[in-house]
Amino acid sequence: MTRTYRTPVSTYPSPGYKKVQLISEGLKLRAWLYRGDPDRPGFIVVHGLGDNLESYQEHARPFIERGHTVLLPDLRGHGGSEGKHTTLGGRESENVRTAMDYLRSEELADNGIVLMGHSMGSVAVLLAAAGETDVRAVIVEAPYDTYRNTIAHHARLLYGLPSWVPIIPLSIKMAEWRAGFDADAIDAVAAARRIRAPLLAIVDGNDERMPEPVVRRVFDAHPGPKKLWVVPGAEHVGAILHPDWKEVVLGFLEANGI
Repeated sequence: MTRTYRTPVSTYPSPGYKKVQLISEGLKLRAWLYRGDPDRPGFIVVHGLGDNLESYQEHARPFIERGHTVLLPDLRGHGGSEGKHTTLGGRESENVRTAMDYLRSEELADNGIVLMGHSMGSVAVLLAAAGETDVRAVIVEAPYDTYRNTIAHHARLLYGLPSWVPIIPLSIKMAEWRAGFDADAIDAVAAARRIRAPLLAIVDGNDERMPEPVVRRVFDAHPGPKKLWVVPGAEHVGAILHPDWKEVVLGFLEANGI
């Protein structure tokens, strides 16, 4: 619940990218920036638990080809970023806000920001987008609904524990103390209600961790323009392997004037 999962990182950025350092809640975060046309919205693409920015270069490619600036950050405790604990999207949302502020400060978001997140990163993106006026669109794959619900769901899925056993709320309380966060504040459904930008919610068809009913709670709460795509046969955060991924994502952007 609070453990981070480090994965190997590249010594140098991939061609076209520039390595930048962000400071979020006192932590140094690694990020890669691909500078595009400043007259186009800037994109921030956010990884999930146990991953890092290198894995999401393929997700960024279509946006780069359209001329957009793309920022790929490593969330706290992941990749080349500092941090000892994860909060499954809670405090990670501050990392996303820092990334947004970076694009603004570099005058790369004068025409708005598009946020894309995956699993834990999708919750961080939803929390960060709530109430922001310059977010042009939000794309999320496999978000969970609330922190408490997802811990109970995973306790049953991984360990066969029913939701009423006392160890679940006790474990949450210990995680809050250890990582310094409020579990009740990590509510992607409530965040979705406060987002006015168009929302694309992606369900991975074979995902037991964040199945369609869970993602639909987030999707149904959103009051603005929205699209739900259930990806047949996709495993957790595996939608990009579907041949229609690029068409669906870019079609959503074009339909909303981006």
